[in-house]
Amino acid sequence: QTVAQLCGWSNVDSKSVGYDRMTLLLEQDEYEKVAALYVFQMNVNRALEILNEGLQRGGKEELATLIVALVGSIRATSTNNDDKALINEFSSVTKLFHRPYVRAMFGFILSQDGEDLQYECVLDEQLDLHNKVAFAARYLNEQRLYDKLDKLAEESREKGDLQGILLTGLRQNGCELIQKYLDQTSDIRTTTLLSIYAQEDVYQECPYVQE
Repeated sequence: QTVAQLCGWSNVDSKSVGYDRMTLLLEQDEYEKVAALYVFQMNVNRALEILNEGLQRGGKEELATLIVALVGSIRATSTNNDDKALINEFSSVTKLFHRPYVRAMFGFILSQDGEDLQYECVLDEQLDLHNKVAFAARYLNEQRLYDKLDKLAEESREKGDLQGILLTGLRQNGCELIQKYLDQTSDIRTTTLLSIYAQEDVYQECPYVQE
């Protein structure tokens, strides 16, 4: 629950950080992304409502295709339907979508039991880090979760991706991440702001803070 709150996945249908984040995405016409986030949280009906709302507001015609594909995928994987050939056909077609959240959404729906215990169909896509963390915390077992979070933290550190502070904090790994970001961007303003929140004992570990 704490992880969900930190990542904006809690109470997405009421006044909260999660709700505000969804609202902002809708204002930016990110209907596919919001729909995927609802699917990840097992709320397919709300995902369909979002796509329909986008279509009614003059959104891209591709939204109609997504609605049809989403309904078909849900029916293909329903407990009353064991047509693996149909599931495989949907899986092949939906992998052709260009947007990573859309591919991840269908990968999640169409993954057959026991085939993808690490949910690589979602976690290997180019999703925002906080969404990967929330998804992993919800669906991976404890050992796989720790392994995945370690991998995500290391990838963020190597790339200088400030989103990774969610995992590293402002300790040694976080300092290395920020230093990498500074080396790549020369954004001294952001790194200085972050240094304000570092604890005193971290100052000895962070070259950019000492400077």
